[in-house]
Amino acid sequence: MKPGETPEQAKARAQRLRDHAAQARSLAGSLGTALDSTVAKATAEGVWSGPYAERVTGALRGYKGSLEGMAQGLQTSARTWESEADLLDQEAAAAARSGGK
Repeated sequence: MKPGETPEQAKARAQRLRDHAAQARSLAGSLGTALDSTVAKATAEGVWSGPYAERVTGALRGYKGSLEGMAQGLQTSARTWESEADLLDQEAAAAARSGGK
């Protein structure tokens, strides 16, 4: 808990962290797969070939990897936020038992 924070404020902050974690998980799900179908179509056999096609599909694969990395980062952040929320709830409960200090 932050200095001067009441147990109720800490619990509210913990809930905000959980809400942000849920939103991050939702975004991570769509972000990580955003280019899957595009890359699959662009790299399908017989769709196109040549140096330009290779550059474009290579770039698409790179962007896909970047998005997947960002999605993993969001998932990691979400886990961290939920852990922090759990700790806040424990601290708030302990503070409430001891009279809010």
